[in-house]
Amino acid sequence: MPTPPPSALLLQLFRLQEAERARVGRALHNQVGQALSAIKMGAHLIQSEEDAAMRVEDLHEIIRASDETVAILRDLHATLHPPQLDAIGLDAALRAEIERRFEPGTVASRLDPLPQAPDAAIALIAFRIGQALMRPSGAMHVALDDDGDGFVLTLHDVTGEPADIALWQALAATVGGCLDGEGGTRWRLRLPYGPTSATPTDPA
Repeated sequence: MPTPPPSALLLQLFRLQEAERARVGRALHNQVGQALSAIKMGAHLIQSEEDAAMRVEDLHEIIRASDETVAILRDLHATLHPPQLDAIGLDAALRAEIERRFEPGTVASRLDPLPQAPDAAIALIAFRIGQALMRPSGAMHVALDDDGDGFVLTLHDVTGEPADIALWQALAATVGGCLDGEGGTRWRLRLPYGPTSATPTDPA
């Protein structure tokens, strides 16, 4: 597959980012906004409720709505930046992403801790590419393995090829890695643990 020119990849990246912003915006407006409005309405009702049993019921409803809102916000936060990536590592972040997005038992994974922690920027690239490639399927398999001076993330039995695959392949190449696919059902991402000569360095 020929690599698109840099201008096309930049436009693709821009569209991808805007689509994600739109998704988060809709979730904040439609889900979080409506939930907070319901909580506010419930609080006003309690102020004028004279029946003690009804007040307790209304309070329970406010607590339930609050819990649901917190869950939505945590899910959005995990989508934007997985907390496990910084605190625990790449394997934990990938495992949490699988648990968050897929029903139990639908994904077979072997995500053991790597012998060394990848550079933070490279770990984030690995997570984002893995996140993009994880698509609903009958029985997807995900594995993370050490490969000497690098590591390999493999996904088997993946349904369909992401429309923005050229962008992810170019992103892997910028840090000295590669992303190869076999018919859109098996993907192999190899990345170095640390920056290579392919990675721009900070002169400071």
